[in-house]
Amino acid sequence: MTDSPCLLLIASPRQERTPAFERAIALAKASGAGLRIVAVDYVNTLEVMGFFSPDALSTLRDGYLHAHRRWLESQIEQERDAGLDVCMQLMWSGDVYHDLHDYVRAIAPVMVIKDIHHEPSLKRLFSTPLDWHLLRQCVCPIQFVTSSTHPLPRKILAAVNLYRSNDAELRLNDTLLNTASRLAQQCQATLHVVYVYDWAAIYASGASAFGAQPVESGFQEALSDAHEEAFALLCTQHGIAGNHQHFLTGTPRTTLEAFARQNDIDLLVMGTLPIHGVQKVMGDTAENLLMHAPCSVLVIKAGTLRIAG
Repeated sequence: MTDSPCLLLIASPRQERTPAFERAIALAKASGAGLRIVAVDYVNTLEVMGFFSPDALSTLRDGYLHAHRRWLESQIEQERDAGLDVCMQLMWSGDVYHDLHDYVRAIAPVMVIKDIHHEPSLKRLFSTPLDWHLLRQCVCPIQFVTSSTHPLPRKILAAVNLYRSNDAELRLNDTLLNTASRLAQQCQATLHVVYVYDWAAIYASGASAFGAQPVESGFQEALSDAHEEAFALLCTQHGIAGNHQHFLTGTPRTTLEAFARQNDIDLLVMGTLPIHGVQKVMGDTAENLLMHAPCSVLVIKAGTLRIAG
């Protein structure tokens, strides 16, 4: 484990400065944290082509890693000269998730940063891409960076959830807002907070085994008012200005996606909760958003807050 806070960039295997690469460099400078870069290379065709002898395969693999290492060194040399604490690790692995998982646990970064990798929906039916593994299992906050982004986010949107079942779940909102507020300060970004009130989901969750039950007149309006008051109180406690508080109604995924697009949000901050050993992601809202990401998404895990700077 590192003694001082660090960010971890999971670099693209392609030798190019991706949006996540630029985001990681910019965040490390803004926060004063060190930057660790890990790149996992694996060219499957080299392993399966039978006419390569073990020695030839080893030579090809070493040459591939050497070229990648030289390219990475050329990219970070200037940043080191400017005073940034940055180092890199290259590995060759056929089990990318397992090796990355071990590496993340070993260095305990304050945040993992990675380019988002879109997969066709049919492929997700038969396999679990690295992004989904990280979303569900990574032990620290992870930021998935989209292609249309600024090196530092200019507008950050924190999405809270007031429909929680216990105090531990509600405390995740405080963790999320503390993280988003600190990040906004470091990036000199504008912070907005949103809560999407989903009456249909609340009603459905309370339906008995005998089906939907009648609702007393005025109950829906009273519950909405109670949620809106609780949202305003939460925002006030965290110093969020009134014009940056957004109480919306609708389905969380589509409502958040539309709001982020319409308001040019650069980074959406969301929370996850472990429930009975399985990672629950805000009713799968975060997972669904990653399929149509309107902006970069930072996923905060319950009980893992550790802010750099």
